Amino acid sequence: MRIQFLGACRTVTGTAHLLEIGGKKILLDCGMFQGPREEARQFNRWLPEELWRLDAIILSHGHLDHCGKLPMLVKAGYSGPIYCIEATADVARVVMTDAAEIQVEDAEYLNKRERRPDEPAIEPLYTPSDSLRTCKLFKTIKYGQHLTIGDVSFTLLDAGHILGSAYVCANWKEAGRDRSLLFTADVGRYGQPIINDPATLPGAFDIVISESTYGGRVHGSSADIEPQLLEAVKTVIARKGRLIVPSFAVGRTQTMLWYMRRFIDRGEIPPINLYVDSPMGVEMTDIYERHRAYFDDETAAHLKDQDLFASKYIKLASSGAQSREINADRGPCVIIASSPTCEFGRVLHHLKQSIEDPKDMVIFVGFTPANTLGRRIQDGEKRVRILNRFYDVRCDIRTIHGLSAHADSNELLRFLGPTLKPTSRAFVVHGEVDQARTFAQSLVEHGMSQAIVPARETDVFS
Repeated sequence: MRIQFLGACRTVTGTAHLLEIGGKKILLDCGMFQGPREEARQFNRWLPEELWRLDAIILSHGHLDHCGKLPMLVKAGYSGPIYCIEATADVARVVMTDAAEIQVEDAEYLNKRERRPDEPAIEPLYTPSDSLRTCKLFKTIKYGQHLTIGDVSFTLLDAGHILGSAYVCANWKEAGRDRSLLFTADVGRYGQPIINDPATLPGAFDIVISESTYGGRVHGSSADIEPQLLEAVKTVIARKGRLIVPSFAVGRTQTMLWYMRRFIDRGEIPPINLYVDSPMGVEMTDIYERHRAYFDDETAAHLKDQDLFASKYIKLASSGAQSREINADRGPCVIIASSPTCEFGRVLHHLKQSIEDPKDMVIFVGFTPANTLGRRIQDGEKRVRILNRFYDVRCDIRTIHGLSAHADSNELLRFLGPTLKPTSRAFVVHGEVDQARTFAQSLVEHGMSQAIVPARETDVFS
């Protein structure tokens, strides 16, 4: 058995790990690297030659850093199956298509504005048609269903991260003995709204490929989220202001709607307009509603036969015209808009309207990368540049911790509990160096025989 680590090594994005077992090559995820533009461009254009001779791909979930390079493989000639959970196929379709459209637009812009006449034209990594061809290769399976590729049996179980997310269990025989491997992909938090908690591991594994996004950190208590958010909304309503929430389109947007509807349904706040201003967020919200079977028992019991996102107070804005109409609503209202970094997207137009208004509030509900507009606002800068104009920050700025869809270090250890044994060894990926190394040390302290933080293109034979 051979593992080749091809992405998300000593960094968080670009997950891709190649397994070679019994003469079969199986790729676990194929994600896009997200980082500084030139670094990202170079990494994302790179495809190891071995990837063109794959027998199968298993996709854990539909986030861009796990599915974003699949269309490049298809463009390069891959035509085999891509196995995933049904909801993941729908989420990945929207994510990859959106990524393709952005790449085409960016290439057109750069070719007009920044390319010298003697330079070759900038080409997108792939186009929407490549994304469409990729989606046609999806082969959907159910949680707990056994999938056989060569002599290996794979099972996907609920990772509790986003809708349709899965961790991957592999079992096979080698030299007359049973072997096993666990690929955690991204593990979710326990007790988060809408979707189920991570499914309990079915036992111990010889080899573990574990994420470590927050491998050295502990989130705030989930119990603190609701009262903090409720107090913030009540404050905005009392001021007759607007609450702006820069948010991811997948998962975080739907979670925020869940909380807001809950407050209204329980009579804790009066009915106010709740806007989702993101074409992808609108489409993802529809996908969540179509896959109600993945909701947890609490959400199902609360909804019964109601549509989670069909409240008359929830207004979904897909077009630019609908987005502009939102700015005519001076409050009280809640506007959830892309993107969480505040570097692009419709949230910028809402920030322009609210950043200098003391009645309004901006809430950050997750990690915001350094050197972004969102981080500068979050860190308390008093004057910021939005769409080529400077503004004084006079609105209320808050951060609510604990809404991450990633397990923290304690939750990862809880999830991995059944395999924290001397018979197991781990390869720690999908984390910045400090997080990965801290978590690797923690795994050994909690019983594993060995935990390694591999570099990209490291080969392991076992």
